[in-house]
Amino acid sequence: MQIIKGSRRNVLIFKNFVIKIPSFKRWVSFIRGVNENLEERYWYSADGSRKRGTKWNKSLRLAEIYYADRFGFIVVSERLDTSFLLNSNLYDEPVVEPSKKDKFEKDLNYLRDLFKGYQFYDDIDPRNVGYRGNDLLVLDYGYTPSTSDCYIGT
Repeated sequence: MQIIKGSRRNVLIFKNFVIKIPSFKRWVSFIRGVNENLEERYWYSADGSRKRGTKWNKSLRLAEIYYADRFGFIVVSERLDTSFLLNSNLYDEPVVEPSKKDKFEKDLNYLRDLFKGYQFYDDIDPRNVGYRGNDLLVLDYGYTPSTSDCYIGT
C-alpha cells in the first residue's frame, strides 16, 4: 500500500483500487476534502439511487467509483495506470515518459475538450489522469472552484 498526502485529500493506493479520505492537516483542508469526495459522489450516484450491481457508464472517461458514502468521508475508486509519469512528487512539475509523450498529450487534449465547461476542468493535468487499457481517464474529478476558494476558518 502507498499513501499520497495531498493538500485536501489523502489517497491510499492498493493493487486494484484507491481510497480517498479528507486530509486531517487543518480544518479547512478537511472540509475541502469532504467537499471533493461529495463532488465525486455526485458522479457515482447523481440522484442517490445507484444500487449495488448497477453498471458504471464506462463511456464517461472517469475512473469508476466503487463506493462513496453520503457524508464525504470516503470514496473508493478504480486504480488507473499512471506509469507514464516518471516522477510521483505532487509538488514537482510532472514529467511524462518520452516514449509515451505524444500519445499522452493527444489523449490529454481530448479529455480537456471533452470536459470543457465542467467544474473539474481546471484540474485535468498529468497527475490527475490515468490509463484504463488504451483510454486516458480522469481519476480526480472532485475539484471545484468552491473547494479551492472556500474560507471556513483555520
